[in-house]
Amino acid sequence: MKYKLFTTKMCPKCPAMKEYMSSQDKIQGELVDASSPEGLDEARKFQVSAVPTVVFVDDDGAEIADIKRCQSKEDVEEVIASG
Repeated sequence: MKYKLFTTKMCPKCPAMKEYMSSQDKIQGELVDASSPEGLDEARKFQVSAVPTVVFVDDDGAEIADIKRCQSKEDVEEVIASG
């Protein structure tokens, strides 16, 4: 399991979520800047409409359907603890 963290430069909650996700040693992932053209395409692909949003993906990059999307570190902690 990996993650994609969707953020934007203008989001007031995104810096704290970026810091939290980058400090996780149990899970690897990537940041997606949804304000860039490439990041916006990726956000559309995953139907992400709010930031910060963490989407959990498998090794092929497909969303893991039975894991909820997270918009807070508490939600992420819950997913990691259950997983």
